[in-house]
Amino acid sequence: MDPNLERLISLHDLDIMIADLSRNDIRKEEEKLGLSPDEAQKELRQLRKELCNKIEKRLLARYDRLASRYGNAVVPAIQSRCSGCLTRLPTAMCSDPNRNERIRTCPTCGRIIYWAD
Repeated sequence: MDPNLERLISLHDLDIMIADLSRNDIRKEEEKLGLSPDEAQKELRQLRKELCNKIEKRLLARYDRLASRYGNAVVPAIQSRCSGCLTRLPTAMCSDPNRNERIRTCPTCGRIIYWAD
């Protein structure tokens, strides 16, 4: 898998975790367990910052633009469909044996897609 694609997937996962820690119901559960959501969120933000430094600026800009527009900028392709917009992806794109070896985007919504075979 392309290293930049792996980093973008990790960045997306970190963004989801950070957003989850901001939710009140999650915060209350964390506090019941004796965990500090603020400390966890601070640590996740630091990890995110370090990861962003390893991603090419143009890819990071694309990711940020997609995340602000859709919320989920990186989505898996499931059964030859973009799981973001549910559009069927071109056969040539899906049948390529090296499809995760470069960054690909959905031709309809523009989200970054990957195959989790």
